[in-house]
Amino acid sequence: MKYLMCNLKSNKNLKEILEYKKELQDLSIQENVFVLFPSSLYLSFFYNVSYPIGSQNLSVYQTGSFTGEIMAEQLKSLHVSYVLMNHAEASESIKDVRIKIKNAFKENLKVVLCIGEKEKKSVEEVLEEIKKDLELIFSSLTMEEMQNIILAYEPFWTIHTKTIKNPEVISCIVKKLKKELKKTYHLTLPILYGGGITLKNIDSLIEMDELDGYLLGNCALNPQNIKEILEKI
Repeated sequence: MKYLMCNLKSNKNLKEILEYKKELQDLSIQENVFVLFPSSLYLSFFYNVSYPIGSQNLSVYQTGSFTGEIMAEQLKSLHVSYVLMNHAEASESIKDVRIKIKNAFKENLKVVLCIGEKEKKSVEEVLEEIKKDLELIFSSLTMEEMQNIILAYEPFWTIHTKTIKNPEVISCIVKKLKKELKKTYHLTLPILYGGGITLKNIDSLIEMDELDGYLLGNCALNPQNIKEILEKI
């Protein structure tokens, strides 16, 4: 079983998103898990689809009157199942990420936590940066809250490109990260890869048994790409 998660970001207008939804009606997901993250404007349009839906954001507030905020309880009422956090484009503080993880857990929303280096570094430097970030995020979480997380390793510098990081390096980082999670936190968490994935270069990622799935950005804007990738995995 693999995860295929698709972040549409702020793309598509009303006409385009309705056509997009229509084209995804006949998806052949089989034993895999397909999750779509549309703009929050369109979450209600996917209320009764056959696949899980995710939100690209979540408020640090649990209740109250806060203009422009998206509450976990509201997302749950729309049948949202996942929440994307700590994405490079979101500019969230570590403190806010911790609060959002707790808010998501209270409403049984699964957290997809993005992690990754901000610039090109060696494997050991990347692992050190990720370990520090996870230590800060996990420091105030319970074991149950940590177990509610799916990690998405997404080197920030590959976003908006059509180039993935060296597959051998990705494999090495993911293996070592899983080992570190087990050793330090006694956790076995799914780890996805994202950043620069295309229909052409995803084959090298599919070959990696240690990867539990993929987080698509621009590649997911074409429904046909999604269908072809689901057939591959």
